[in-house]
Amino acid sequence: MNHYRIETIYTLLQPLSHIGESESTQSFLNTTTVVNDGVPEEVFVYTGNALRGMLRDCGARYLLNKLDIRVPLKAFHLLFSGGSIGGAQSLDIDQARVIRKALPFVSLFGGGVGNQILDGKLKQTFVYPICRETNNIIPSYIEKSDYSWRHFTNVIEFSRKDDEKNVNLAEQFLINNEEIQLIEGENKKKKEKDGPATQMRYGVEYLAAGTKLWHRWDIICNELELGAFVSCLHEWQKQPYLGGMSGKGFGLVAAEMDLVKEDGRESFAQIGQEFIKLGTTAEQAKKAYDEHLKEMYDSYLIDNKEEFTKLLAGEVK
Repeated sequence: MNHYRIETIYTLLQPLSHIGESESTQSFLNTTTVVNDGVPEEVFVYTGNALRGMLRDCGARYLLNKLDIRVPLKAFHLLFSGGSIGGAQSLDIDQARVIRKALPFVSLFGGGVGNQILDGKLKQTFVYPICRETNNIIPSYIEKSDYSWRHFTNVIEFSRKDDEKNVNLAEQFLINNEEIQLIEGENKKKKEKDGPATQMRYGVEYLAAGTKLWHRWDIICNELELGAFVSCLHEWQKQPYLGGMSGKGFGLVAAEMDLVKEDGRESFAQIGQEFIKLGTTAEQAKKAYDEHLKEMYDSYLIDNKEEFTKLLAGEVK
């Protein structure tokens, strides 16, 4: 087993929405309290759980696409959500060893398999903006900031139409004239009851494009498990977004990931808008993982797909 410390600098290429609280029609960024020079202060934070869940989904998609299979609901929950425990919890070391060896992805992220829980191997920090409030939290090699994270935030407003049906579209695209008349009648009643149709305005607080954020992973694992982690990054780079509202233009990021070693730093992965460039360690690990998946396909899936689903369900001894 090796210890891999991976530090990432995310650069927002579009505004970031990561909602913590909502009040009326306003949504606010997620925050936490940090102590800065002995003074407690509020700061934006992107939760580790959100980042881990996103990468888990990406890794599960990569795995199933590589194996070219669909799985039953129980296995689906294990891969994408961590599974669940059925019956009395127990620890079967031999079974756990089989699962960890055959499924590095599950070994890395952990989950409930059969009637036991496999601990994951990922440890991480929250994702913090590089700002005045986090100067004592982020590593010393990163240039300190004189700006508060509040300088990087703003509010954007959107409009949402009310529930009134669009009769013009109905007349253009609906076949049944009776349905059009029904819509017109419902709209007339609504206007008589509620008055003229209005649009609702709502505001979303966001972190501005150009903001940089810092994050760290600590992973004690073997090369295959590291390869499973790299596969998550490889799948994520196809749509490198963080947070919510990506359909409205939010969340696009670039990422510079470094592997921190005793003798210095090594580029682990560079993820941009149009590319992913893996460092030597990451590339070798992904290659080993891909070869493992090919062997798994050859041994489990060509002749007997049931064996693979039994493995995911924790039924292989």
